[in-house]
Amino acid sequence: MIKDFIVLTKFVLSFAVSLSALFAYIMAKGEVGADMFIATFAVLLVAMGVSTLNQYQEYKEDALMERTKHRPIASGKWSPRTAIIIAAILIVASLALIYDLLGFIGVDLFLFSFLWYNFFYTPLKKKSALAVVPGAILGVIPPAIGWLAAGGSLAEPEFFALGLFYFIWQIPHFWLLVMLHYGDYAGAGYPTAMRLFGKMSLQRLTYYWLMLTIMTGYFMVTVFQPASTVIIGILMLTALLAFISSLQLLTKDFDLKRARKVFWQINLAFLGTVILISIDEFLKVH
Repeated sequence: MIKDFIVLTKFVLSFAVSLSALFAYIMAKGEVGADMFIATFAVLLVAMGVSTLNQYQEYKEDALMERTKHRPIASGKWSPRTAIIIAAILIVASLALIYDLLGFIGVDLFLFSFLWYNFFYTPLKKKSALAVVPGAILGVIPPAIGWLAAGGSLAEPEFFALGLFYFIWQIPHFWLLVMLHYGDYAGAGYPTAMRLFGKMSLQRLTYYWLMLTIMTGYFMVTVFQPASTVIIGILMLTALLAFISSLQLLTKDFDLKRARKVFWQINLAFLGTVILISIDEFLKVH
């Protein structure tokens, strides 16, 4: 049952998403505080809630795809009604927690995430291969929560740079997943970027978006102005490694199975960028 709950709520992915609130808090304040953990936990709850509701919305399509057919609702282990109850509990709990921490601005951001993800992005995925672009807005919400919890303003240039980085990052991240699972997506009736652009064009587009992510990462670094020369050196190395990994997408004989390796390499590089800046901001204060 615990394993099914973890799958139903996409706990691992939800936890990874919640960490962006934690890092944003440190980047804004340079410190670790109790409210940082509250904000992170609230994001975890809402991410689990909307993910559970998403699985309820897509369980028929999930049953048609090899990688998702064993999910609790798609496989028939759990009823759709059970998923709705769990989603409601998680979302309501997250709203109560974020209201206590941030008031109505936190509630508004969580409600936007819920409505945008479950009632705009989820239906749009079935109609457009480009749904990922408006869907990428969701990637900005968790760091916004962390930033606000630290007492920062969303109008600050530092948050703009951070939010832009997260937004751009989402698109090549998703298109690499499309390369890996496009057969599953197509079989379940989803329009895919692979079908829309073709293999080579999608590889090039993903490469360009990765270059744009690297550039927005550079912009973020210049805005935060790291003080540690060691961290600056590691950041430069991280960007170089991300660039080298991205170059694989330009080869004509690129095996789509290699997209998994590129996926992990670039995501670790971009996550490393955020972590390194967080460490530098912490060291500035201490």
